[in-house]
Amino acid sequence: MKQKLALPLALVAGFAGGALSRYISPEPVQAQAQSPKEIKAQNFVVVDAKGTAFGLFGFDPEGKPILKLVDESGKAVWTAPPPPLVKPVPPKP
Repeated sequence: MKQKLALPLALVAGFAGGALSRYISPEPVQAQAQSPKEIKAQNFVVVDAKGTAFGLFGFDPEGKPILKLVDESGKAVWTAPPPPLVKPVPPKP
């Protein structure tokens, strides 16, 4: 007899808990309702809890877009676009 009542009681308890939580729960935080449509920045720097930079998404000094990841010592691990393997030869005067 107890097994026959377990499923209906669980369903009723679940629906009742869901209905009551709508009226008992606190109001949502207003900061969650409003999200910015646009964020502007020249660079985004990814840092750890100590403030050590581990990544950069932004622009190089020439104004070209760059994505750069660095290790703990500050050495570049990965960049996009990758740096050229050879420097271009300047034209002869």
